[in-house]
Parts: sequence; structure tokens; C-alpha cells
Amino acid sequence: MSQQARLDAVRQALAAGKFDEAVRLLGEPADTEAFNLAGLAQGGLRQFGPAVASLTAALRLAPARFDIMSNLASALVELDRFGEALTLFRQAHALAPRNARIVANIANLLDFAGALGEAITAYETAHLLAPNDAEIGRNRAMTLLRAGRFAEGWPLFEHRRRAVDLAEATVPRLTDLAQVAGTRILLFHEQGLGDTLQMLRYAPLLAARGAEVLVRVPLALMRLTAAVPGVQAVVGDGEDTGPLDFQVPLMSLPLLFGTDLDSIPAATPYLTADPIAGAAWAERLAGLPRPWVGLVWAGSPTGGLDHRRSMRFAELAPILAVPAGFVSVQLGSAAAQWAPPAGVAALDAAPWLHDFADTAALMSQLDLLITVDTSVAHLAAGLGRPVWLLDRFSSCWRWLTGRTDSPWYPTLRLLRQPAPSQWSAPVAEAARLLAASKPISRS
Repeated sequence: MSQQARLDAVRQALAAGKFDEAVRLLGEPADTEAFNLAGLAQGGLRQFGPAVASLTAALRLAPARFDIMSNLASALVELDRFGEALTLFRQAHALAPRNARIVANIANLLDFAGALGEAITAYETAHLLAPNDAEIGRNRAMTLLRAGRFAEGWPLFEHRRRAVDLAEATVPRLTDLAQVAGTRILLFHEQGLGDTLQMLRYAPLLAARGAEVLVRVPLALMRLTAAVPGVQAVVGDGEDTGPLDFQVPLMSLPLLFGTDLDSIPAATPYLTADPIAGAAWAERLAGLPRPWVGLVWAGSPTGGLDHRRSMRFAELAPILAVPAGFVSVQLGSAAAQWAPPAGVAALDAAPWLHDFADTAALMSQLDLLITVDTSVAHLAAGLGRPVWLLDRFSSCWRWLTGRTDSPWYPTLRLLRQPAPSQWSAPVAEAARLLAASKPISRS
């Protein structure tokens, strides 16, 4: 195989997400493009140290290639080497001032650093260069939302949609609340589980306007969603809904309602737990000392930012040193890390948790949930339970910036990283607050 044919095959493998195959085809890189493609493949495998080495070698051979500068900067970001990355992105921008993606990458870094005003300006420039680029529109929207500029952010947040749902292809979109009375409306899940839990608060508002509200959610959410006030029916993927008048993606409801910081429907609880299942949990927990504290330290590993929002169980050690009864609510592969120190009163709840209704029953009995930014935080807060959220430095847009509270959830408290990857500070603050809290007892 000629070198050109080999590189073409590598590009095809990269485009298909076959990063191991790309690395195998490349062998030992020996020229600029081979080093560049090796760096991209290694980045796809999340091997960012080797990726930086490969891309540095490529840039050394071709110091004027702005695409390699940009690729190297992106790899450096994953290693939290933000200053070097920003310098490279700006050098690349000087060489290619009309490249929208480079400008957008500068905006991404500024957003990550909390320089929201500068980031928004940079996104606006990127948008002018590539007005039809959905990724730029989506990132611009999230920065505006993080800044609390909801009126500007919600319309742009429609760029998040990557695929058209079947309902969208066959049923009109609801765009005017004046049309709601007497209609059958389908709300459908189209983002993460936490996003859906957050937006279920709007279902009762549509029902109060005279709509028959149907909700389509994944199986894990169906029992919980069926108990939301105002929800007439819950359907799964592929199930027949019967005739519909309108549909709305769940994450588009804030746009439909014109939600701003002062009008967020924040009354909780809007989610409910089965009292019989809750009583069973009270019996299981009875042997633990109060307060009963739930712990979640990791989100789904398939999430694009999971390496930033998740931590290792061992990093919770300062919290576990405080006298309390600790309950692991962790599911997935990270649950195997559960190893409370000897002498700590603890229970692993995972064997009893099969869907969100099961978890809601547990949450109804816990005195507190301490968690990273994952769907269980939305569940507990939507139930009106106390939540301390250990939040990554570059926080999700929904938590805004510079706040320790959330206008979405009155019972949620934010404990933020002071710098990327530094969990020790929010964990220490949670331990301090827990130690300072009064013992909790229930009648």
C-alpha cells in the first residue's frame, strides 16, 4: 500500500470512529501528516499525552500549519494545559482569521475559564463566519444561558437538535401557549436523563392550561414520569400515542414558556415517590445513624465531559470521616469503587435500584444527597430533597456562574471546584458543612 493510500485509509478510519484501526494502519509515523493523524487517533482513544507528543512532532515539521496548531491545542485542553492551548489557538487564528472553528475554539476556552463576555463576543464572530454551523450555535447558546441571558439563549439552544424525531416529522410543533387548551400534546425525551427530569416540571403547567399531556421517555423513567401531576399517559419508544395535535421536545419547553431567571417554575416537589416503597427503605436504613447521606461520585462514562464531572470514590474520604450513615446510590461501572473504611456506617443501595422510581423511593427517606452533576441530582432536587452538588470548574449552563444556589431547585446547593480537576476543595466544604449540621431526626 502506498503512503498516500495508507493515509487515506487512516482518514476513513478516523471518520468512522475506528481509532484503534487508524493507529494500527499508521504504524510508526515518519512525516508531518502521519504524526498529525496519529495525534487525532490517539485523542479519539483519550490517550492525550501521546496525542500531544505526536501533534508536537507534526507541528515541528510544519510550523505554519494552523490545522495542526488547532489539533494540538485541543489535545492540550484535555490535559488542563489551557494557557498553552489558548496561545496556540490564537496563533492559528492569526494564520487563518476566517476559520470559524478556530474562533469557536477560542470562545470555548474563554467560556471554560469563566470569561463569559469575551466568549460570547468570540462566538458571535464565529457565527458571522459560519452562520449555519449548528455546533457553534449550540455552544453560543449554552454560554448565553450560563450567563443568565435566557431570552437570547433559548432560541439558539434549538441548535442542539442533531436528529429529527418521528413526532416532529408527523405532528405540528407547539409554538404558542394560546393554542394549548383542549389539545393532545406529546412531550418527548431527547437529551440526557437529567435534562428530562429537569424539564418535567413544565408538564403540570401545560395540563393546567387544558392540555392532555403525554410524555415519551426511556424505560428507566417511565414509572416515575407516570406519577408527575398533569401527565395523562407515558409512552415508550415506538409505542403508539394515538392522534396528537402538537409535540414539543422537552428541552424546548423553556423557550415555549419564555422562561427567564425570574420566571423559572421552581416549585418542588414536582416529582413524587411511592410511599410504600419509601417505607421499605426506611426499614432498610433504620440500622444506620442519622443523618442518612446518599453519595454519587460518577456519571455515565459515555458522557462527553464525564472525565471532568466524575471523581473517584476514594476522593470522598473527608466526607466519610464525618459521623453519619452513608448510602451508595452509585450505579454503573463506578459502583465497583464503593469501599467505605472500616467503622463507617454504610449501605450499598445498588441491588435495589432498577429504575428512577426505585431511586426516588430511596431519596424520599435520605436526609441529604451529596453528588456530582448527574441525573440523580435532578431526581433528588425535583423531589424537594436537600442536595449538595459537587460541581466541576467549567459548570453546566444550567447552574449559571458565580452562584452557590440554583434558581431551578430551591433545595440544591452548589459546591464548585476552584480550578479544573481539583475536587479537594468542594469535598472539604461538604465535609465541613456535614460536620456542622445538627443531627436529623424524624417523627
